[in-house]
Amino acid sequence: VGEVWWTDGAIFSKGLVNSHATDSRELTTAHQAPRHWHTADMAMATVPIPVESVCEMNASSKTGAIEFRIGAWSALPSEHVMGGAPQGRTKSETMQAAGEKWQIEVVPGGCSMPDESEEEVERLKEHVTVSLAYTGDSEALRTKYLITLVNQLPGKADRKVDEPGVTFGQVNTDTIFTQHGSRDFIKRSDLQDESKGWKVNDRVIIRIAITTFGDLESTVATAAPAFAPPSTLSADLKRILKSGEASDIALYCGQREFPAHRLVLR
Repeated sequence: VGEVWWTDGAIFSKGLVNSHATDSRELTTAHQAPRHWHTADMAMATVPIPVESVCEMNASSKTGAIEFRIGAWSALPSEHVMGGAPQGRTKSETMQAAGEKWQIEVVPGGCSMPDESEEEVERLKEHVTVSLAYTGDSEALRTKYLITLVNQLPGKADRKVDEPGVTFGQVNTDTIFTQHGSRDFIKRSDLQDESKGWKVNDRVIIRIAITTFGDLESTVATAAPAFAPPSTLSADLKRILKSGEASDIALYCGQREFPAHRLVLR
């Protein structure tokens, strides 16, 4: 007993047949099992369900940059800042970018928090802190920014730190910040070494690119009809069955040979 596919017009079904059947009538009548697949079903499976309506949700955005050029870096206060202490901080004047007001703050002596370990405090003392301060009117402004320490020597790369998502506002909360940045932006010894290009002739340039995002807005539109090529699966299966094209197995009923395909029989 073997497996065979038989045809009745454009319909194919899978079943069992006695390999010693003596004529084609036995070939078709020996199999009475329910059909597992109909070619119309097979063709339908290849056609995507049309999309009739589309909802798009986006937020408007604005992008700009501010730059703090410090011409006498060595004159800046160098105290290490613990928590919110004001000493040791240097802020730029207020600048505008992406429709909002900002300042850049640098802490050459680094910044740490009172609850951090002594080891972490000592590590942060060796780094320069750079942060972005918000001075606008928004209560919750979704933002991303990129801090760049410009390398002033030809052919040398800038140093960059990316913040992909932070919310700024007028009051600090668990999720909203008046100021945000990198506490270990660069080791102070690396910045002080003028051969590396971060500081040249006691001049340091810090640039921050800022993108702000508005409220999410939704629009609904009728979808453009997608092109769906006509299915030829039924015709192709019928053609290769009749022609025996690429056949790799043969079934016999009496003297009659039926070329078939192992992959389909499985």
